[in-house]
Formats: sequence, C-alpha cells, structure tokens
Amino acid sequence: MQDKNFHFSILKSTGIFGVSHVVKIVAKVIVNKFAALFLGTVGVGIIGLVENLLSVLYGFVNFGIPASSVREIALLTNESDTNSNNENRKIKIIQYWSIFSGILGGILFAVVSYFFFNDFYPEEASFFWFSTLALYFLFFSLFSAKMAILQGKRELKKMVVIQVWSAIFQMVSGLFCYYFFGINGIALAILFSAIFSYVILYFYTRGNNVSSIKISLEQVFFEGLPMVKLGLILSIGALINQIAYYIIRVFLKDFLSLEALGIFQVSQTILIGYLSLIFVVMSNSFYPQLCNLEGDKSTFEKYINQQTQFALFLVVPMVLGMYLFAPQIVTILYSTEFLDVLLILKIALFGLILKTIAWPIGFISLVKGNRKLFFKQNLVSDFINVISSVILTYYFGLIGLGIGFSMMFFLSLGYNFYTVSKNYQFQFSNETVYIILFSILSGLIALFSLFWFEMSYENPIILLTFLISVGFSFLKLKSKLKKA
Repeated sequence: MQDKNFHFSILKSTGIFGVSHVVKIVAKVIVNKFAALFLGTVGVGIIGLVENLLSVLYGFVNFGIPASSVREIALLTNESDTNSNNENRKIKIIQYWSIFSGILGGILFAVVSYFFFNDFYPEEASFFWFSTLALYFLFFSLFSAKMAILQGKRELKKMVVIQVWSAIFQMVSGLFCYYFFGINGIALAILFSAIFSYVILYFYTRGNNVSSIKISLEQVFFEGLPMVKLGLILSIGALINQIAYYIIRVFLKDFLSLEALGIFQVSQTILIGYLSLIFVVMSNSFYPQLCNLEGDKSTFEKYINQQTQFALFLVVPMVLGMYLFAPQIVTILYSTEFLDVLLILKIALFGLILKTIAWPIGFISLVKGNRKLFFKQNLVSDFINVISSVILTYYFGLIGLGIGFSMMFFLSLGYNFYTVSKNYQFQFSNETVYIILFSILSGLIALFSLFWFEMSYENPIILLTFLISVGFSFLKLKSKLKKA
C-alpha cells in the first residue's frame, strides 16, 4: 500500500467520525451547561460518580464481549472466502452473551445501589428513581454489542448516523430530566439515553436479522468461550481503569469536597470528551483496520506511524488553543463557579500530547492477541494514575491531578514503547520521531510559559507557539495529501 493512501484514509475516517463527534460535543456542551446551572458543582460531581459506578459494574458483567467481538467480526469480514452463515452465527452468539450480561448487570446494580445512594446522594433525593437504572444495563449491553458488530464490519457511515441521532435524543432527554427532576433526573437521563440509543440502533439495523440462525444455549456457551477468554482480559483492563477513577473520585470527595469532585468531572469532560476526537476515530476505525493489516509487518508499522503523525497534527493545535482560551471556554460551557478546573488543565493538557503518542502503539499487543501484555500495559497505566493522583492531590491540591494525568501518560508511553519494541520490534520512523519531538517541545513551551503568564489569549509565548503549530500541521498534512 502506498504512503499516500494511509493519510487519505485516516483523513476520511476522521472526517466521518468527526461529524458525529462534533454533534456529540455540541449536545454534551448544552447538557453540561444545564447541569451546571440546575445541579451545580455537587450535581455535576454526582453525575461523574454515577457514570463511573455504571462503568465499573458493566465492566464486571460484560465479559469484554464488545471489544473482543470487534476483532472477531473484523477478521471474519476480512476473509474473502468467509461464509456469511459463519458471520451470522457469530453475531447470534454475541447477541445472546450481551443479553446475559445485561441481565447480570441489572442484578448486580440492585445489590449495590442502595449503599451507593446513601453514601453519595443528598437526603432530598429519591432512591426509587435511582433504582430504575437497573434497566440501563440490558439496553446498554445490547447497544454496545450491536455497535461492536457494525464496527467490526466497518459500516462506518451507519455508525455515524446512529451516534448523531443518539446524541440528539440524549441531549433532549437530559435537558428534560435535569429541569423537571433535578438531582433525581441524573438517573432518568442516563436510563433514557440507553433506551433511546438502542431503539435508534435497532431501527437502522433491523434488516440485519439473524433470527433464522438456529443455535442452542450450549453451543452459544462453548462457541462463545474463545471470544470471552480474550474479552475477559479486555474487560478486566477496562474494569481496573474504571475502578482507578472511582478510587480517585471517592478520595476527592472525602479529602476535598463534592465541589472538588465536580471540578474533576469537568476536567475529564474537557480532556476526554471535548478534545478527544482523534481517540474516538482510533477506537472506531483505526483498531479494526489494524486487525486487517496485522499479517503485513511493514504495512502494519507504516499505518501506526502515519496515524500517530496525523493525530499529533490535530491534537497539538487543539491543546495550545485550549491554553489560550480555557478561561472563556470553561465560563461559556459551565460557569465561573468551575474556573478552578484551570488548576488541573494547566499540566493535564500537556499530558494529552503524550497520550496521543502512546495511544496508537497501545493497540499493537491487542491486535496481536497478546492478552497478558495488553493487560499489563493497562494495569501499569492505571496503577500510576491512582498513586500519582492521590499522592499529588494530597500535597498540591487540584493541580496535583493535572500532574498525575501527565505523569501517567509519560510513564505508560515509555513502558508501552519498550514492550512493543521488545516483543514486536516496532519502531517509530525518523519522520514520526521528528514530529513527536516538535509536538512535545511545543507543549513544554506552553507549559513553562505559565511561570510568567496566565492561561490566556494574551500570553504571547503560547500565542506564537500556537500559530507555529497550526502552520506546521497544515503544511505537513497538505504535503502528505498532495502525494495522493
């Protein structure tokens, strides 16, 4: 495959998923603004805790089916002589396992929900509305499994349409629930978002009917076991990640306050929700495509290198732009009540550049089927995250969270690169190394400028660095696409 094709296909995938991500961001901005106005920092903090709890519980029961099924379907779709019956049979197995995990999740939630509610919700809140979240797991499990199937088959346009409509319905339901139900509306908004998302997905995939496939529950169990074995490693990794963030959130609530928890939630929304377009693309498009290229080492490495380059072309200007306009953005998206989030963002934004370098190579062990290595990579990252965040917050307050975020990706980047270099002889190309060094230097200049200037569009050092990075990214990307 020629060099030009990679950059063009990456740009195309970014454009396709960029549309849905922008819609999701706009919808989330509106919902978060209403949450900030009607629920305050305490309510925003509770939203983060509830979402974290649901992720932890789902991590216990999903057996990693959504993640492992992407790989299974992608490999089947890539085989030219694949019998469609084999693919449909696999889809049927995935659906049965997702129903089971959804029911199991509801049962597990029923067990722990009362204790969680008493610990974190204010006295005036109603446990009845919170308990309805037991239904969330079934709809979310079915939605996740079906989206994984679409991702594995690379039906990207259909995925985008579903995500756009889901975001719109989630926004409407969120506004309705927060306005009319207040704190109680948090659970209702999450439940409605899962139901609406599944209904939309069902509408767009109702033609993909596998009901004619006859398979016994015993066959579902034994034929699904290989997928579950891989999935469990992925599930445990995701679960540990959610537990890590849960520990950090509980620590913040106990050591600082619920208001600090709300500030942390805003920082995660900005870093992971608003500035993470490229990571969404990598999750949806880069991973299944990498599975297809796994057998060709040269092409495999070239694709990773060019994805890393392209990601940095986007992320570095966004990070520097955030350094310039963060105070205004936070005030517009939330309120002045949330401006303490700048203490976290000061250093965490630099960590986003490190994450951009670490993210693509993190997929290598997963695509190669090395479950133990993938698990170790994620475990190291989550361990560093918890330890650094707790210790640094204890000594430095909110700014310690930003230091911890950057430290996590600095150390995990070093460890991930060492492991894939040792096990798979992966190396960054000279051009990628050059772009990485430029990106890190740009981030460091912006970071160290804060010793003399504030995070502001009046910061001359960051403004100059931003303009240079935009020009650099534009010219490099233009030269890559000219070769097409």
